Amino acid sequence: MARKTMRGSGSLERIREMMTALHMSRPMLVAGERLAAVFAERTGLRPPCFSGYHANPDLEDCVSGRELYLREGCDGLISLGGGSAMDTAKGIKALILAGDADQALTLCFRDTPLPHIAIPATAGTGAEATQFAVLYRGQAKISLSHPALLPEGVMLDASLLDTLPDYHRKSCALDALCQGIESYWAKGATEDSRVNAYLAVTGVLTNLRPYLAGDKRAAEEMLEAAYRSGRAIQVSRTTAAHAMSYRLTQLLGIAHGHACALTLPALWARMEEDADCLPVLMELASRMGLGSERMGSRLLRGLLIDLGLEVPMPSPEVLEELAASVNAERLSNHPQPLSQAQLRAVYEEAFTPLNENRRQMCLDLWRYYGRA
Repeated sequence: MARKTMRGSGSLERIREMMTALHMSRPMLVAGERLAAVFAERTGLRPPCFSGYHANPDLEDCVSGRELYLREGCDGLISLGGGSAMDTAKGIKALILAGDADQALTLCFRDTPLPHIAIPATAGTGAEATQFAVLYRGQAKISLSHPALLPEGVMLDASLLDTLPDYHRKSCALDALCQGIESYWAKGATEDSRVNAYLAVTGVLTNLRPYLAGDKRAAEEMLEAAYRSGRAIQVSRTTAAHAMSYRLTQLLGIAHGHACALTLPALWARMEEDADCLPVLMELASRMGLGSERMGSRLLRGLLIDLGLEVPMPSPEVLEELAASVNAERLSNHPQPLSQAQLRAVYEEAFTPLNENRRQMCLDLWRYYGRA
């Protein structure tokens, strides 16, 4: 099935056009109650709606969503929201195509058309452009990845970002930035994925200040940057910062993008000392308009300081638990090998406060970035 993308504020009102193009007449909406009301008001449609999912979607959520989909005789999915809504919709689709949970986890899917239109209401995850879904079964994290889970339709309507809380704007923007940077240096990167990674990184860095200040055009650019970050990791996958983020969100109660951005400066700094990593760091720094690859980690740290997103040092026990929790498969895509002891050192560096002079230098580098 050909994939469709619509862009522009107000494009949500054109949802019927995309539904027709994807041969969808009775969709099920996956969205929280607030966004479901926005969808109804702006489109005039009131499809069956599944809102019973968690911020970290559980496989049982998807089972309930599948039951509603089948009971209502639906012929497609529309997800509206952040990564949780889109991952839930992907999980529901996996269950429908597979028949049951066990088959879904082994990715045994029937070749049956089931279109999914993904509409991000955050500028961050890029999940609308990927075939991945992160779900939980009890305490165990499940990562699904299959081409059938890549949404057939994408709508990028920046007006949906208007009511996002400030913290979520910041965290989602950092998620897109981290995905762009990680995609650029990933072992799995290609020439094409690096184009999208570059567009994601520069899109976030250029538009973050006006976006947070409420600029409408910057919001459109941020949504595009997030979409590009998704397209980049669809090819390259993510690396250590994402692998190190998941337990952070659970233990410290911080958002995913915030968690990724905490370790990224320390990971960059560690790569600076590795001759094998220098070529890609130098290239990335040049693409970012930095005078030296050694400015990258400082710029990222200054950005965190300026956004007020520093986090106090956890206990030694928490640091040990964090280091032991990291998924080795995701680490295999990182350009530099990392042992559990090195992971702990990265976490510790990420939480260690800077001295006054270094803190001011990092802050100045971010505040004057792009103004020359």
